[in-house]
Amino acid sequence: MICFILLGGIIAVIVVAVLSSTKTMTTIATTKRITTTVSTKSTITTQIASVFTTSTTTTTTETTAVTTIITTSSCSPSCNSQQTCIQSVCLNVGHLAFALTWSQIGDGDIVVTTPNGKAINYQNEGPSSSTDQGILDRDDSDSIGPENIYWSSSSSLPPTGTYYLCFEPYSFNPTISSSNPLTVTYHVVRSSGTILNITKIFTSTLSDSYNCDATSSTLVGSFSYP
Repeated sequence: MICFILLGGIIAVIVVAVLSSTKTMTTIATTKRITTTVSTKSTITTQIASVFTTSTTTTTTETTAVTTIITTSSCSPSCNSQQTCIQSVCLNVGHLAFALTWSQIGDGDIVVTTPNGKAINYQNEGPSSSTDQGILDRDDSDSIGPENIYWSSSSSLPPTGTYYLCFEPYSFNPTISSSNPLTVTYHVVRSSGTILNITKIFTSTLSDSYNCDATSSTLVGSFSYP
């Protein structure tokens, strides 16, 4: 980005370069976005017939850094070929899985809406036509997860399209607030073992009655399949 500032016949050129680095790994990848603001102030003073005139220009530059972090988890006994290990728990994967974890002990609930508009949650666990054959096979009510929804490799493939991933904070003590934020992470796992992490920080208790779409206050993110 190049900014030209013309003051009192003086041209100042400020060049701001934003560097980003991306590291690609084959295990778990988490993307963290960090934004910082830098203010640059230029002051020019001119003297004309004993009268002083001061002009001030402030330029704000926003820098975005993208970081790739690789984390690992181990399970004992080891998971089978149809599972993955998240927070030392073997979870079923099949064709596709969505695992949910959170940062403080409490009762959080996973909600995944399929491209056909079918919401999968503890009130609609599946597998059935109402879940597009997805299964909620692990619930956690008193820890930090994981909860898990997956499509068995012995069933039909998951529907093609966009999946919406939401989080319902059923019960947390202390309550979620700006002074007590909660970090929520979806681990999207393919049959190949590739894991994509989608994270959001909540600073208040939000609920959408287990509805989940692009406009939901409880939305953590979305994922396109295949």
